[in-house]
Amino acid sequence: MNDMTFVRIEMSVATTEKTQVVTPTKPFAPANHANSSFRPDIQGLRAIAVGVVLLYHAGVPVFGGGFIGVDVFFVISGFLITGGLLRSSLRDGRIDLADFYAKRVRRILPAATVVLLFTAVVTLTILPMTRWRDIGQDIFSSAFYVANWNFAAATNYLNADKPASPLQHFWTLSVEEQFYVLWPLIMILALWLATRSAAGEDATREPRIRRNLEIGVWFVIASSLAASISLTATDPSPAYFVTTTRLWELGIGAAIAIYANRLERIGDRLGYLLGMLGIGAILLAAVWFTADTPPFPGTAALLPTLGAAAVIVGGMSGRATRGVGAFLSVRPMRWVGDLSYSLYLWHWPLIVLGTYLAGGTLNPCLGIGIVLASFVPAWLSYRVVESPFREWSLLKRHVSAALQIGLALMLTAALVGAMLVSLPRQFSAGVEEPEGAQALMEDPAAGAPTEKASPFVPSLSEVDEDLPQIYADGCTDSSQTDPTDPCVYGDVTSDTTVALVGDSHAAQWFPALEKIATEHGWRLEIYTKSSCPFVTTPLLDKHDRPNTDCSEWNAQLREELTGENKPDYAIVSSYGYDDAAEKSVADGLAETWQAVIDAGVDLTVLVDPPAARLDVPECVATNLDSLSECTLPGDSGNPGGAPAQLEAAAKVDATTVDMSELVCPDEECSPIIGDVLTFRDRQHLTATYVETLTEPLEDALRQESSLPLD
Repeated sequence: MNDMTFVRIEMSVATTEKTQVVTPTKPFAPANHANSSFRPDIQGLRAIAVGVVLLYHAGVPVFGGGFIGVDVFFVISGFLITGGLLRSSLRDGRIDLADFYAKRVRRILPAATVVLLFTAVVTLTILPMTRWRDIGQDIFSSAFYVANWNFAAATNYLNADKPASPLQHFWTLSVEEQFYVLWPLIMILALWLATRSAAGEDATREPRIRRNLEIGVWFVIASSLAASISLTATDPSPAYFVTTTRLWELGIGAAIAIYANRLERIGDRLGYLLGMLGIGAILLAAVWFTADTPPFPGTAALLPTLGAAAVIVGGMSGRATRGVGAFLSVRPMRWVGDLSYSLYLWHWPLIVLGTYLAGGTLNPCLGIGIVLASFVPAWLSYRVVESPFREWSLLKRHVSAALQIGLALMLTAALVGAMLVSLPRQFSAGVEEPEGAQALMEDPAAGAPTEKASPFVPSLSEVDEDLPQIYADGCTDSSQTDPTDPCVYGDVTSDTTVALVGDSHAAQWFPALEKIATEHGWRLEIYTKSSCPFVTTPLLDKHDRPNTDCSEWNAQLREELTGENKPDYAIVSSYGYDDAAEKSVADGLAETWQAVIDAGVDLTVLVDPPAARLDVPECVATNLDSLSECTLPGDSGNPGGAPAQLEAAAKVDATTVDMSELVCPDEECSPIIGDVLTFRDRQHLTATYVETLTEPLEDALRQESSLPLD
């Protein structure tokens, strides 16, 4: 395509980090008068947006807030899509949804489908099988443009240590596609109401349409911004992905298009000032913000989104190639803008792949190298896939053909994703009665590391789901806020009540303790909350702020365990935590434990075994014939929660039970013991292995504690 081309707004499809459709014109003759639809500056704005995203993903420290590039694209998308639909409605008195979606198909789906299929091939040939199912699900959800909800649902404690999905960037495309479904329907309603009330008076139709759209767009902006501020404050991880917290950003762009007939009247001085301030705001956010900037999107996203809005407004009335537009319209900026959609699609899977091949660590030099290399498939995709499909005369003439092609592409990608999920990946054939820790009881040498893996359970395809039952029952979640109504197992009518207290490292012992409780007639009450040990010490969250949610939980839990409904016995455990706002974690543990002991509750500390420090299932999947790569010494530098627990136990003279020798025998943490995979991630034991610890745990509790085990 001629590098002198300019953006033609009404033909553009603005998806996240995508290029607009370009239409050849005479070199530098855009005639950028007030009503011109040619905006070369927007193509340059795309280049800046995709550039900061790429530098952020490459790990360049200066651009710690480069993720705001997607917010800039949201504004551009809302502006362009609304502008095209508004012109259509004013010109024809209607909006042709079929034609609208046919254009989206030609513009978006072909390149996206190629990337989805490429990712499937790379997953099967290079990435370990532990990632296959999750990536297959990501392909499936991305094919139907609901990936953002899929990623929002997956942002929980159990997935905190998982490597990033090569398709995680598809969340932005999903948000925009959902906007493309909702917003045209709102515009059609506004058009219908305006036409109905105008009663055939053409002179009043346009003002009525704009007035109705103003009401609609401000409703979207206000309600979505309120939801964004609220959810980022209470549950920030999913808030980053969900559509409800992002619609207001597209709504800002839509509002510019709706008010364009007024905004284009501003003078050149103000227009140039807005352009400079807008670019400054975007760059400031890209440099100033970090991944921990709270809250986001929330009010923090106002800086880049309003900056993008200022640039768009500043370029109206023929200023698209003047002021900051002069810089944004230069040939290199427009060229990168042309490639921005393909660059966005291709760079992230390549970064994830490069990170894996580099051993899980991405340094800025490698990141920049991958980003530069991504220009090659991006350019090929643009020339061989994007442009030909967009200009395919058959699809341009026949809307139904374009829609059928779109459906076929979506179903093809979805089918590939489903196949990836369901591919046979079992490595457990022949394991009928796994021994696990029982093998160590019979032969201490059974825990010695082996080089070649024999069949084991849980299989690598099932290990993510090898969790204690209390997870499925919703009894140990980081979002829990009320410890006064615990889940109960064992003999629920028993007069002997035992409480299991702590974080996920306490919860991991449930499979064995539930069996012991059932055998001995205990009423087993569960008081566990992920990432929240039973301490008075306020822990610090990732923003270095006190974790008030955990503190409030523990305050209520302390009252529950020392009040009239207190248990007879308590078994406590937790992981190691470095961040505390006041006293040490050990002091915090000792204080809470002492309060429980003083209330007459018999307390036993189940010492946390060493953590693996690597993703054990993924390591095993990669080294089935060289398991020594996955064997770490028990003193490898990650002792888990044991040091703080032992220090606190000594302060309050509490009973301790340590099962570490059956997890890391002879101070070596073997990934497989007795045909059972020991760890399900970097630090948690598999439920299957813990279940095989039932008998030795019962023996240890009988010897060391006062729990009723006769």
